Amino acid sequence: MTKNFPSPRQQLRKKFRNIRKHLPTAAKDEASAAICKHLQIFFQQNTANPTQQKIRRIAAYLNSAHEASLDGWIAKTWQLTECKVFVPVIEHTKTTEGDKDKERGQMHFHSYGSNTQTTVGPYGLRTLAHPAESEQISAADLDCVLLPLVAFDNFGTRLGMGGGYYDRFFANATNRPYLIGISFNVQQSSEPLEKSVWDVGLNAVVTESGITEFTNAL
Repeated sequence: MTKNFPSPRQQLRKKFRNIRKHLPTAAKDEASAAICKHLQIFFQQNTANPTQQKIRRIAAYLNSAHEASLDGWIAKTWQLTECKVFVPVIEHTKTTEGDKDKERGQMHFHSYGSNTQTTVGPYGLRTLAHPAESEQISAADLDCVLLPLVAFDNFGTRLGMGGGYYDRFFANATNRPYLIGISFNVQQSSEPLEKSVWDVGLNAVVTESGITEFTNAL
């Protein structure tokens, strides 16, 4: 019997997920609060700068237990009438390949407001209870995206959970919004991460230490 050994990429994903998982809750909460503060300053500076294109339509995410929480920043952003927040919703569809049925997930972004109802979806993740009732937006119409990650490196390479949802949704580089990875400091890789041709690079990353922008994101 042939054994399937994990690839180096899978091993790295497991390593950084374990590091993130074992961060104390208090440390995660403190880091998340700092991340939200950095984001608030970043978007305030954008609003105040007359030479920059204004960021109005922002995609965020509803965090899992081990990811940095953006709830504090989202609550502040709801108070800004000129900004709208969108969050991902995964739609599962079945396709037939040969004689086998396969399930494939497709990501969409829907508006998320203070009165939007949420529920617990697949894998215990928070999601919108009634996405069809919320505005859906395309990649081209988003100004900025705050996306979760498992690890990142000094070149803006993002290691995700392995589903490829963000890479597929933002595959078209001609209409790609500004992509900001959200991460704890401990998720930064000291070595360059492997990057496949379909991997979408980050424009910046925000950790509890601040924001780092990358000039070579693809």
